[in-house]
Amino acid sequence: MGRGYYKMSEMKYVRKSFWIHQYEKEEIFLTEMRKKGWKFKKLYKGIPTKYEFESCEPEEYTYQIDYVKKENDTEDYHLLYQDAGWTEIMQWEAVGGKWYYFCKKGCNMEERIYTDEESRYSLIDSLWKKYSIYFLLCCLLEVNGILGCLNMIRHDELLSVLGILAIAFIVIFSSAILFIFYNVVALFLQRSKIRKKLG
Repeated sequence: MGRGYYKMSEMKYVRKSFWIHQYEKEEIFLTEMRKKGWKFKKLYKGIPTKYEFESCEPEEYTYQIDYVKKENDTEDYHLLYQDAGWTEIMQWEAVGGKWYYFCKKGCNMEERIYTDEESRYSLIDSLWKKYSIYFLLCCLLEVNGILGCLNMIRHDELLSVLGILAIAFIVIFSSAILFIFYNVVALFLQRSKIRKKLG
């Protein structure tokens, strides 16, 4: 009886982070990886984000990442991509909606959906509004946390266990505020840039 042989696919993991407004750079990154013989499989949450790739033949593929609000995440939305020949790879939970990752064989950038200036403006504007509200809510929570930590330090020795924990939390809360603030500002600037092009 013959024995069957098969080659196991090699997996590769890359840690890399993109800001919210850099989704187009992320598309280029995934496209370049496919050209090198690495097919994008999925993402893992973390800082930085972990990308999972599977070895494949180097091919020309176009990747597109799109954000859709919960209320617009309908069957028609998915059929639009499917009918245009795009393959849905995965989805990623986001504030007020989801990011979807698609790919299509070939490198014709003109076939990408929602890539005209008006569509790009609509996407960035939607993200900016969602994350601005999220930023304000987070600020209220984070500032409240910072004040609580400062109060803890005031009643305890700075170098006590509680004092050190309070300082650590202040750093974490402050970093979270700066992280979200940077994304909101970057989205606003990109939104303004596209708006100027539209006139």
